[in-house]
Amino acid sequence: MGTAGEQRRPPGTRRPVCKERTRRGPVLSRRGGGLPFGWFPCIVAASLVSHAVLSGVRTLMSYRALALGGDALTVGVVTAAFAVLPLLVAIQIGRAVDRGRGVAALRLGLGLSAAAVLLAALSPSVLVLSAASALLGLGQMLHTVACQSLIPMWSPEETLDSRFAHLTLGVSTGQLLGFPIAGAVATAAGVDAAGHAVTTPALLVLAALSAVAIPLAYTFAARSNEHVSRAEHAERRQTATQILGTRGMKPAIYSSLAVLTGMDLVMAYLPVLGQEIGLSIGTVTALLTARTVTSVASRALMPWLLRHVARRWLLVSATGVSALAILALPMTSNVPVLTLAMLVAGFFWGIGQPLTMTWVTQVADANNRSAALSVRLAGNRLGQVLVPLAAGSLAAALGVGSIFVGCGLVLLSSATTTYNATRPDVRPGAAETSSA
Repeated sequence: MGTAGEQRRPPGTRRPVCKERTRRGPVLSRRGGGLPFGWFPCIVAASLVSHAVLSGVRTLMSYRALALGGDALTVGVVTAAFAVLPLLVAIQIGRAVDRGRGVAALRLGLGLSAAAVLLAALSPSVLVLSAASALLGLGQMLHTVACQSLIPMWSPEETLDSRFAHLTLGVSTGQLLGFPIAGAVATAAGVDAAGHAVTTPALLVLAALSAVAIPLAYTFAARSNEHVSRAEHAERRQTATQILGTRGMKPAIYSSLAVLTGMDLVMAYLPVLGQEIGLSIGTVTALLTARTVTSVASRALMPWLLRHVARRWLLVSATGVSALAILALPMTSNVPVLTLAMLVAGFFWGIGQPLTMTWVTQVADANNRSAALSVRLAGNRLGQVLVPLAAGSLAAALGVGSIFVGCGLVLLSSATTTYNATRPDVRPGAAETSSA
């Protein structure tokens, strides 16, 4: 709990950031309590494992929905279910983390994710599969908010870009591992009598892998009492409307939404497009893996990119250049061309996510950073609810290729919004926003 002076700090001012000891020893939180050495590698490792599972599971859910008698619209419903619960509780999760419950949220999220994957593996119907998707979404929201919030809470401000890049590098590395694991097991399992992929063995393998992440959340805990009472937090918390009203917040959230929904649509509908044009499950998972390879590369190169390219242009290119790659997907069945498009999209999507995290963190009020990150994630989840449903309806009417055209147009609109929002001459102070 902060001092009386901290409790009455005017909104918008920053509290002292934490200081890290230069020698081996505990990291000190901004409230002065000790944190165990190695907490950051643990949350990166947990994110790596959980996103390896997530990437494989969500692709397998599309195949399972088709095997259970569904169509493109059913895939959209199952995909949208992933975002429903997170959308409803995102702000509450952020408030809890702002009050010092980040470690508890991390542990609960990893546990729920493992349970959800097991439920998906055993699902006998689309309804149960949708429930598993919703539970998986809730678990991912809990652990994602926790990981993203602990970084600004426990890190010096000058390390935010680096640590968000390492966190998302762990995410991309997990995806890089998850797709081939899921694809290899599913390929080995073969197809059923109706020609649908058998997904149960692969989902069970991923459920076991998901359980591996849980102990990582128990290797560290804040040694000081960081909990803040509801009454104390209520005095300084902002509403979602106030958070969204912060200059730079809406375009940052829209950029993040465009990238994340793009990744979701590719994961969910590339299998449908692949089945339509005659690609095997192994080829589809290889294409998805190609995207993650370049996401890993761009995040590993982030320090170099930030030294040589203006942050503004990195943010604009994240959606602008990736839009062109996504627009190319429904125009060909040539595997090398599809691979090139996925490599380009992956590289620029890899840039976008960590930079929008820093953007949101730096424009947000210091007492409401976790809530602001939750608003960002809620915006992502809203897109994940509405866009797949719209995509499923669009695919039913115009074919699956129309989904990728629509996705590309959303990305282009986000690039335009980001370009306008980060112009230094928009109004006084805009240059500061453009550097976020």
